[in-house]
Amino acid sequence: MQQNGTIRPYRARGDKKAAQRIWLECGWLEDEKRHLDAFDVLLSGQQTLVCEIGGAAECLVNSMHGSWYHSGTPLSLAAITAVTTSRVARNSGAASRTLAQMLADRGAAGDALSGLSVFEQGFYERLGYGAIGYEHTIHFDPAWLAKLGAVRTPVRLSQHDADRIHAARLARRKWHGGVNLDSATFTKAELMYEKHSFGLGYLEGDKITHCVVFSTDSVLHGPYSVNWLVYQDFEQLRELFGLMRGLGDQVRQIRMREPHRVNVQGLLKRPFQLYGITKGSKYHAHNEAESYSQLRIMDLPTCIAALKARAGLRFGLRLHDPLVEYLPQDASWRGAGGEWIVELGETSQASPGHETGLPMLEAGVGDFTRWWAGSASAESLATFGSFRGPADLIVAMDRAIDVPRPEQDWEY
Repeated sequence: MQQNGTIRPYRARGDKKAAQRIWLECGWLEDEKRHLDAFDVLLSGQQTLVCEIGGAAECLVNSMHGSWYHSGTPLSLAAITAVTTSRVARNSGAASRTLAQMLADRGAAGDALSGLSVFEQGFYERLGYGAIGYEHTIHFDPAWLAKLGAVRTPVRLSQHDADRIHAARLARRKWHGGVNLDSATFTKAELMYEKHSFGLGYLEGDKITHCVVFSTDSVLHGPYSVNWLVYQDFEQLRELFGLMRGLGDQVRQIRMREPHRVNVQGLLKRPFQLYGITKGSKYHAHNEAESYSQLRIMDLPTCIAALKARAGLRFGLRLHDPLVEYLPQDASWRGAGGEWIVELGETSQASPGHETGLPMLEAGVGDFTRWWAGSASAESLATFGSFRGPADLIVAMDRAIDVPRPEQDWEY
């Protein structure tokens, strides 16, 4: 087998069947019209690169433009929505090289960050990504929700409402680490993909103000999975929980990502009793925590400018970006590595260069991204990660910024 392959843009006319085959081999598609149509919609709104081996596309990397919110500041995001490799191209280096080329393209286009979801810890760190924290998933019987006050009659929502649902997602309340994806094709494809997908929500005029969208393999008793919980304030969130409670006459379990700043366990009547009596059953009520979202800085000056420090701090940064090892010499963008002068304060900045006498931090771009995002302290990264520098600088970095744990609420 030819190991290297040619990386080029996806061509719908010539690559469609090969692209479908890759996703079928990965188990991400089933050979049925609903899945294949959703796949076409998904690709139509994204930038896609392929690695061609032996005359056929054998690896796909998909990217969609969006925003990542740092302390209220939206930063341009290259969201890597899929990295898929066929059976014949596994372990050939095709995925790493194709993803690296996508990052070079997006870096040259000016994106400040790139993010993705991992299949396993360890792979994407090789291209400069770092894990950005846990997401909590709670499984519960909605009938055990406490009384939540009056709930109005909602409207039904389906894939035909994809544009309005997407607009509501863009307008929802966002926290530090929140994500928006620009194209409505992502929302539409997800609604098409699920076999039993439906939404309930509320309107103001013709606009959706808040809604919950479910999917399930078992309409009768569930579990129902909450794909999206969309709201602009906590009163709207209370109403959505009330809707879920109303489903408890029939549905035995709802699975959902825990909303930010809300402890769902505290909304349940006798939660530990519920956990105990359902243990070992299909509808076992419990909580899970997983860290599957990763992020990497692409444009250091733009990212540093989003920081508002509690105390002034100035230091040198020698940033190592492993992405450069996967790029050709003539790549349009060659990573975020190099020497920088970082100044933190009420306004912060990073400039390329070296200044003798400044305390110097050496760091990998993935670990530096984790510190910048608020998912790991400088002290922990100096102990367990790539941070190397004077002890007083490490302490000063953690004192200078107080960034909350990022809470990404848009899975991609």
